[in-house]
Amino acid sequence: RYLGLPLLIKRLTKQDCAPLVERFTARANSWVSKSLSFAGRLQLVKSSLASVQVFWSSMFLFPASVTNECERTMRRFLWGGSGQCGKSSKVKWSQVCKPFQEGGLGIKRMRSWNEALLLK
Repeated sequence: RYLGLPLLIKRLTKQDCAPLVERFTARANSWVSKSLSFAGRLQLVKSSLASVQVFWSSMFLFPASVTNECERTMRRFLWGGSGQCGKSSKVKWSQVCKPFQEGGLGIKRMRSWNEALLLK
């Protein structure tokens, strides 16, 4: 490990990303979402949860299963549940991830954010 990142020779696997997924889920579960408004949960998703994966995203291309798991945790937290079990969503996630000007909530898709950070 160097600066919290695994030192790898091969491609990043799901097992290599387990600490990131655990940290992501633990952060979502640590907040009491029942006492937060929707705007409060949206702000936490956009600022805190999205920033957890930015450091790793700038170094590695995540497997699709890891990005799906992290986005699933974000969805569950946003719609009022904890990071573990969620309610049914009210709007499609692809619609939520659009910019404000296009009618979305401004949340960035993790897969496209990962690819953009690698292009820097």
